[in-house]
Amino acid sequence: MTFLFVLFSFFLIYLLFVILYPTKRFRPRRVDSCLYKLPDLYLYSFQLHVHSQFSYDSLGKPEDITRAAKEENIDYVVVTDHENDSIKHFADERLIGGLEKKITGEEGKVLGDLLMADDLRVVAHPFKEKYRWKLDLPESYLIELIDLKDVLLERKALMLFLIPYILLTAVFSKRLVLEALKKLIDLRKYAGLYLKMGIRNRVVGGLDHHVKLYIREVGIRFLFPSYKHSFKIMRNFLISNKKIDNKVQFIEVLREGMLLISFSHKPTLYWKEDGFLKVLPSEKCLLIKMGVHDEECYEGSFFELKPEGGLTMFLGYTYIFSFKGFYFGLKPLFLFLWKEADEGKG
Repeated sequence: MTFLFVLFSFFLIYLLFVILYPTKRFRPRRVDSCLYKLPDLYLYSFQLHVHSQFSYDSLGKPEDITRAAKEENIDYVVVTDHENDSIKHFADERLIGGLEKKITGEEGKVLGDLLMADDLRVVAHPFKEKYRWKLDLPESYLIELIDLKDVLLERKALMLFLIPYILLTAVFSKRLVLEALKKLIDLRKYAGLYLKMGIRNRVVGGLDHHVKLYIREVGIRFLFPSYKHSFKIMRNFLISNKKIDNKVQFIEVLREGMLLISFSHKPTLYWKEDGFLKVLPSEKCLLIKMGVHDEECYEGSFFELKPEGGLTMFLGYTYIFSFKGFYFGLKPLFLFLWKEADEGKG
């Protein structure tokens, strides 16, 4: 009897915290699918804020990054090691070498953390007090809205509690573990923090990936955490009406094109047509439209919305099932920032 009780308790916690977590209530407007015609767009996947063996706290090799990018169909990876760009000597058509630089002032006080690659500038860790940006912010700089390492570490208490259940899931499928980790990413929190900053800079997601354990022998290559697993959890997409032939062009277009943070390898598309913002998610979802002072929610598989002035965050979530307004097993699908000034860019 005691064994059955323990087994039942284990299963119940697994069901509540791994499968059905999180559960939230929404009152979305249900949107019926309608006919649409896709515009002529080019789509490029990319990763930012990746560390290699040239960072003092990472062990991954350049070849491991390019291999993972190829296996996960990532077009470009921007590697930014701490205070050096030695990775440039190993760059290829897929790997872009840059660096992560702490900007300091008098007496060594940190004024911000910046990812740099050619003409690209990305403000890293914007919500972490130690690295919070304290200088003028050019509008051409991108903001690392989601830092995957920071986001997961913020939920480490829950992760430690769920370790036995995550390990149980890993026995059957690593994919299920990665899908469960996505649920720990609170998009609404970071979208809200950004909107309160009162800036207009475009947003991207960064992995901040460091390899902490590396074992390599004949026939064995083991990395923890693996680049491939981070690439599966989150990636960025550049949506552009311009064809890109090389990484130099990619950096140029990246500074102007439409950006999407995705938690699926299948991209969501968005574009403006006939005065409407059209959003085509990779699957049926909840779409949350967040402004500075208000929030609206929609449910459907295609959305045609009237954009408003100012900044608007669009957050997409999938879920396992819904019942009387409660949505169970919510998982982030995508996030993008829309501002009218973006119209026609890319």
